[in-house]
Amino acid sequence: MLAGRTPSLPRTFEARLAVIALAGLALRLLYAYAQRDYPVVGDALTFHLDAQHLADGHGFQRPFEAVPTAEHPPLHILLLALVDVLGGHGVLAQKVVLCFVGTGTVVALGVMGRLVAGARAGLIAAGIGALYPLLWVIDGSLMSETTYVLLITVTLIVAWRFQEAPSTRRALAVGAAIGLAALTRGEAVGLLVVLPLPLAVRSARTTGPRVRTAALMVGAFCVVIAPWTIRNLATFADPVLISTNGDNVFVGANCHSSYYGDLIGSWDFTCFGTRAPGDESQYSVAWRDRGLRYAREHAGRVPLVVGVRLLRQFDLYRPEQSVFLQSAEGRRPVVARWGIRAFWLLLPFGIAGAVLLRRRRVPLLVLAAPWALAVVVGATVYGSTRLRVAVEPALVVLAAVAVDALVARARGTAPSSTPASTTATSVSAGISQSQSMPA
Repeated sequence: MLAGRTPSLPRTFEARLAVIALAGLALRLLYAYAQRDYPVVGDALTFHLDAQHLADGHGFQRPFEAVPTAEHPPLHILLLALVDVLGGHGVLAQKVVLCFVGTGTVVALGVMGRLVAGARAGLIAAGIGALYPLLWVIDGSLMSETTYVLLITVTLIVAWRFQEAPSTRRALAVGAAIGLAALTRGEAVGLLVVLPLPLAVRSARTTGPRVRTAALMVGAFCVVIAPWTIRNLATFADPVLISTNGDNVFVGANCHSSYYGDLIGSWDFTCFGTRAPGDESQYSVAWRDRGLRYAREHAGRVPLVVGVRLLRQFDLYRPEQSVFLQSAEGRRPVVARWGIRAFWLLLPFGIAGAVLLRRRRVPLLVLAAPWALAVVVGATVYGSTRLRVAVEPALVVLAAVAVDALVARARGTAPSSTPASTTATSVSAGISQSQSMPA
């Protein structure tokens, strides 16, 4: 080796992305190890025990009750159960696997960034994703957000590719990706409202092809969730599409303490009280009805509560209380605190990135969808850093666009360019795919 020669940096996008991913993995593994003795409670404990029951051949069963459950969607539990079957019986082993899943999100962010604004923006997005506390803190908590964020990012990728060049295969991929995300966290069902129809409308000029595209996406979604939904219909007295959690959450979000007390706009477990008779589907519906009845009886308070919910959803109301609430979700307070600060730092960059893309006439539909979902979830359920998690991949990509523009300005060069396929597609030209010409 010649003296004074420094090792050369990777030259290709893929090689550089791999280096960033490895750095992100190291950070995640380090945090997971530091979290090895942190108490596993609440939903994290439920996920761990549900996975243990499943690995032992007992099916989806409520912890400590030996009765069927659909409290949570199945996909994250299936992942943890697979780790258990392969010998990873402890919490730490499962967290280590989730670190690799979280690293997959880093890679996916790099791919999404390159699709949106070119290679350099993709690497910047991956770098932000590797370091952003609100992304790596979830990997050490055993919660479903790790799996969910990866699937949300994958959904954005396939939706963006459909937007570039609509096709039957890509339409099916969009619906299937939304289905997988919904099987991880139920609120992803909302993406069916904010993605397929607008994408279908943009994909063609006439009604027939638009309806066919939307039907393909919704059909693929239904096929993906069908096995789980059929199991629920055969198991419980009342219909359960994804999870019973979607019903019982309303009672904790609509009660005295979440309307008038210290937890206004949030959620309070103590509001549940005694549960009604029947199976999980029946008493969850009873809780939902009780919560919605409380909301109707205090309708004059609802506008204020909804406003506070949305402020909480974006950590703009009592952020220190949010830190405390996150500590019950497996996140160390110091990391949760820095995560909120990092979100505040990224937010103006994300807004700037959206403005830049708008000026470049790049469609914002796909990146706006998670924001719309977060607003709807926050307004109708309650506000929480955890319930905002679908926004984080879009925020990271938008912030990367702004940082890429700053880098270009500092160097006196043009911002990294998007792939050629984004400049002359059926979407950008406003024509149907059958009428479009190759770039």
